[in-house]
Amino acid sequence: MPRLHSPASPRTDMGAPGPAARAREVVSDMVVTTPRTPAQAVRRVRCECMLDRLFHRTNSAIDPAQYRAGLRFRALWARAARQTPLTQSYRPTTGAARGPAGGHDPVTWAVLELNDALSCLSAPQRRAVIATCGMDEPVGLRTRTLRAGLSALDTFWRRAAHQ
Repeated sequence: MPRLHSPASPRTDMGAPGPAARAREVVSDMVVTTPRTPAQAVRRVRCECMLDRLFHRTNSAIDPAQYRAGLRFRALWARAARQTPLTQSYRPTTGAARGPAGGHDPVTWAVLELNDALSCLSAPQRRAVIATCGMDEPVGLRTRTLRAGLSALDTFWRRAAHQ
């Protein structure tokens, strides 16, 4: 009986071979997941969001401090957008605090920290930072406004760390 297909060679699946897949640069990083464990090699797409694209391009539009502030804002935005889990107890919770703000769940803590951070920005800066870092929209003509907003966030969080 003739074979209809050849046996598959053992290769890793790299996804679709089209032009969009070839445009995504895959990099390998060494990551330490927990203390006292060896670093593990992980593969990831280099530019996962618009902020990554702005920072990693040849003529970078933002500096490292602005990039860190944008990533922090992005992480807070993602955490604040999550739904708060519902417990099956009608009693008030007691015990150790669950978030850095003392007693708040992580979602509420993220919302409170976002509100504090957004209070230091002007309205155009707020719109640019939320659109680019939070909603992952293209920057368009707001690059200067975005940079000013990320610098203000970096300054705000550095001051908050020293208090």
